[in-house]
Amino acid sequence: MNQQLKHTDTNTHFYSQKDIDRAWDNFLCSGGKSKNLPVRDLIASSWGRCLSLGVDPELKAAPLLATEGSLHVLRQKNAELMKCARPVLAQARVFLRDLETILVLTDYNGVNLDVVGDPKCIENALDIGVVSGCGFKETVSGSNAIGTAMATRLPTQVHGKEHFIQCFKSWTCTAGIITAPYDDQMIGVIDVSGLSNTFDKFHVPLVISWANQIQLSLSKNTSELWSIIQENSRCEFNNSHRNSGILLLDKQGRLIRHSQNVPTILASLDIEYDISSKRRLSLEQFGGDVITYPHDEGIWLQDGWIDPVKDNNEVIGFKIHLPVNKRLSQPATNHTNNVATKINNDPFHKISGQCDSIKASTDKARKAATTPLPILILGDTGVGKEMFARAIHEASNYSKGPFIDLNCGAFTKDILSSELFGHVEGAFTGAKKGGMMGKIEAANGGTLFLDEIGEMPLEIQPVFLRVLQERKIHRVGAIAPISVNFRLIAATNTYLKKEVAEGRFRKDLFFRLSTVAIALDPLSKREDDIEEIAQLVLKQVQESQEITPKRISPSLIKALKNRDWPGNIRELVNVVECMCYMSSNETLTINDLPAGYQPGESLINSTCEEDNFSDSLSNLDIAEQQTIENAIKEFGGNITQAAKNLGIAKGTLYRKMKKYNLDNPR
Repeated sequence: MNQQLKHTDTNTHFYSQKDIDRAWDNFLCSGGKSKNLPVRDLIASSWGRCLSLGVDPELKAAPLLATEGSLHVLRQKNAELMKCARPVLAQARVFLRDLETILVLTDYNGVNLDVVGDPKCIENALDIGVVSGCGFKETVSGSNAIGTAMATRLPTQVHGKEHFIQCFKSWTCTAGIITAPYDDQMIGVIDVSGLSNTFDKFHVPLVISWANQIQLSLSKNTSELWSIIQENSRCEFNNSHRNSGILLLDKQGRLIRHSQNVPTILASLDIEYDISSKRRLSLEQFGGDVITYPHDEGIWLQDGWIDPVKDNNEVIGFKIHLPVNKRLSQPATNHTNNVATKINNDPFHKISGQCDSIKASTDKARKAATTPLPILILGDTGVGKEMFARAIHEASNYSKGPFIDLNCGAFTKDILSSELFGHVEGAFTGAKKGGMMGKIEAANGGTLFLDEIGEMPLEIQPVFLRVLQERKIHRVGAIAPISVNFRLIAATNTYLKKEVAEGRFRKDLFFRLSTVAIALDPLSKREDDIEEIAQLVLKQVQESQEITPKRISPSLIKALKNRDWPGNIRELVNVVECMCYMSSNETLTINDLPAGYQPGESLINSTCEEDNFSDSLSNLDIAEQQTIENAIKEFGGNITQAAKNLGIAKGTLYRKMKKYNLDNPR
């Protein structure tokens, strides 16, 4: 998209340099509260942003953001931009020599990729830090043509005293943004700078012309590349693709073409990827380019969906085959007679609840079950995460395979690694004779359910992530890999985003796991479901055990609804089962509630056989309690270090501290 002069105010001579300098002093002294400054609105707005961002106006030079090694990587990531800018850089070397100015090319973050032009001006620019790798974004270098052009997406000229930082005030600079023809994404900036005496309004159309020249080159290269990709892809984009939807992309994640059924399939798979937005899709994990600007992470992509497109054995793009979400349907003629059969065949009919939230979660789970996508179930302890996981498994294409579950918080790091991946004989002291198959391998062809995934130690997380990406495992101590194909369902009662932010859980694994996230509300938010669950438990107990048929009184239902149920469904089930077995009455009333559950009572304050906690501890419990206390004291209350020393997960240590009523001494 060509840039237009009329969209920006470049009349830098409207106010005198002396007036602008005085305005700058007043602006800083007033903390930005000065009004009606004798400066252009463009500059006043920029100064305001810089002040709010805490930019130091006394900086002596532009900060260096990329050293030699990282600058090399940065240039590689911006290889296409630099290639298309070469003719402009060549022109600038000659043209700017006589104008005592330089040309600066930056990436989309305002980091300087290259500087060319008058040698003397290049030398002068060193004094203010203008070198390859320095940064010009307003957040680090204040008001300047590059940073302000990035902030406004307009051609910008900043002259002399208009700069926010003192060291730039003897310079003049003019910049225009470079956008990608595909999605109008700003991918770089081109700037002409020199000492103040070189100021010229002609620099504005010059940088716009050069920016447009680079954009035309980018457009031409993209068009040529896409033609080659389409020739080598052998794709037909008609309506004949009944088994999959097809997307064709280049290595930068730009969508070239797609079959007409793609939007429908994406919706059926519950994938939030809008093909009309032109948002780039990261294919880095499959060999695509690293995308340095905002994009879709592509975590929802599955290995089996990707086919590389090659030209002369070099990957130039990718075909994505989206599987059709096949929905089973019964013949219309048998609809009435088969309603009961359908309900009984629906794995989700076992999940009780009529409240809106549980219905929404069940509908989402039912839809996700027919996809191969990983699923993350979120909810407090006891809300029924495993029941959801089993229903998803039974409704999926993996239902004929095994359902293998593992609690990640129940083992030490080494034992969990062995449980997950298995081991060969002699892999470590205590290894089973003949080796052992791990849970992942055992789940081959079926579903692996990992409960308390947030407790998985950091050291294991990258290994597990690789398994998800490559679908291969190595038993501990083994050399040869074992191919596996399984459906992953994970669950947690922790706030994983916080764990990621605090460095306790890998961001890439979180994105991989949370492709489809299903949140289950606690029972305290599902008051209307309490009676249904209680009646269901009552029915199940009576059907499975020889007990006198019972019913639940209205007053008992009311009492059950008035409790918070911190243990959620699991706690409610235990209470109802206890009443069924312990009461000889045909009608269960409030009087049949266990100790601690009577209206107004709490488990903490109730009197029961276990009130004296220390008396209920076994010798083994006492030894464990003492060991934990000693470890916590030894590491000064550092739970992470204490857990590591004990060889258990931190979450496990917290639970044991709660069990033994231990406080953190810190």
